Amino acid sequence: MDKKIAPGFRAEAIQKINEKHKGNDAETQANRSLEALQVLSSLTTQDLRQDLDIMHPAGRIKELRGRGFQIQTYWENYPTASGKMHRMGRYVYMGKKGEAHE
Repeated sequence: MDKKIAPGFRAEAIQKINEKHKGNDAETQANRSLEALQVLSSLTTQDLRQDLDIMHPAGRIKELRGRGFQIQTYWENYPTASGKMHRMGRYVYMGKKGEAHE
């Protein structure tokens, strides 16, 4: 499900995406989320909030789905800063409806 991406590539990709899609309006956040998912294949709720400044990831994902993008949600448990386990979504980009997939 989650392909391995070199940390340097990931950090550089996120930086470029943030520079390309500046702004905090919902459409810009959705476009930033989409490009990150297309480049990195999958992101967690925390990745979207912390690295891409998306404060309501589920809302942006819902908007992208409404635009025809297929994004699968997988639920995973992650430890919080206090050490407690917390259920968090991992969003996986599956392409756009009507596109041919490999």
